[in-house]
Amino acid sequence: MNTERTQRGASNSLLAANVEKTVLSNGVRVLTDSVPHTHSATFAVWVGVGGRDEPAEIAGASHFLEHLLFQGTARRSAVDIAIAIDGVGGDMNAYTASEYTAFFARVPSSESDLAVDVLLDVVSHPGLAEDDVEGEREVILEELAAAEDDPEDLVGVRLFESLFPGHPLGREVLGTSSTVETIRRDQIAGFFEDWYQSHNLVVTGAGDVDHSVLVAAVEAAFPEHRAGSAPQRIAPNEQVESVLTETRSGELVHLAFGWRCGGVNDTDRFALALLNHVFGTGPSSRLFQQVREERGLTYSISSGVSQFSDAGALSVQCATSPSKAAQLIAVVTELVEDLCSVGITAEELSRAKRSIRGGVLLGIEDSGARGARLGISETLRGSVTPLDEHLGSIDAVTQEQVLAAAQRVLGSGTVLAAVGPASQGAEEGQLGTAIEGLEHLV
Repeated sequence: MNTERTQRGASNSLLAANVEKTVLSNGVRVLTDSVPHTHSATFAVWVGVGGRDEPAEIAGASHFLEHLLFQGTARRSAVDIAIAIDGVGGDMNAYTASEYTAFFARVPSSESDLAVDVLLDVVSHPGLAEDDVEGEREVILEELAAAEDDPEDLVGVRLFESLFPGHPLGREVLGTSSTVETIRRDQIAGFFEDWYQSHNLVVTGAGDVDHSVLVAAVEAAFPEHRAGSAPQRIAPNEQVESVLTETRSGELVHLAFGWRCGGVNDTDRFALALLNHVFGTGPSSRLFQQVREERGLTYSISSGVSQFSDAGALSVQCATSPSKAAQLIAVVTELVEDLCSVGITAEELSRAKRSIRGGVLLGIEDSGARGARLGISETLRGSVTPLDEHLGSIDAVTQEQVLAAAQRVLGSGTVLAAVGPASQGAEEGQLGTAIEGLEHLV
């Protein structure tokens, strides 16, 4: 067992919280961020497998397991699990991403032992009963139907299908109706046996937590060691599909723009974070001010960055009436071209740095956010950057670096997904005309 401890100076009590990491002899990594003055604790198990790691015929297996693990263990029924956490005022949930699956519980710190016991029981000894598989199959099919019926969700799915065509990163983590309908209990159990093993697990605790107590609990929950390795992943190629449209009834056209970028270890990631902030994060961003405030082309528009181990994407999403789609696309195009040719101003860079710093400081007052920082960083990068070092990297970014990031990412070719009402012949302003207006970009 190997333990590391990082303690920063006391100039900022939030940034100086004790971060400890222990690698158990069985391979499980345990990380804690101790903030003793708080009254909450968040514990989580991060499994280093997600939607991109599934064979195509069982796409959605990780998400299926996310559901099944709450349906009971050898010691507890689904009702027992719910009552245990809800009965102390806590909450317990999970989510599935492309490269990991997370299970977490947040409780008053006085109930930490209970939360850890329930959480580790759920992940280490799920029942995976046949009846539960059939019950959750129906629930997940309803979830898929709801996502397909929501054009806002659907356009985001279609964008990633176009950004990563034929690659698992472009696949919806829920799976498809076909795979969810046909996946068998033994396939789900086999996926669990392959990947929910000690070498692929990260356990985190944040808030008023005791590192040594959590380490002991994890050792007891995972006493066996099985040799194994992380999922073997194939990076996506550079190919993208320029435009994807889908006809749906409704009053609005839902648009999603996307550009490929580097992954979680990319050298441009800090410059990209600042570019994204100026471009489309929050009400002071260029997208919000130019598209919504000045022209009234949409109710809401924003940008975001999704980064994986070997690839990533910068995306913009919004909705507008068909008559405004062409103008909205033109405005976004102009903003992209300006960022690629001129970059951002010194004032914008300074404001973005202050805003990101403020968001980090506000966010780390929550034990859940602290724990997520540990878990995601350790799972995807294999290490956790101290907060002061992370903020220092943001502060060090120059205008020239942001311009280079804009040219590299936004200049790489725009992908557009559009979901909305069909074009009515050649009528000006309809969806078909709007798509034609993007042709010079791609």
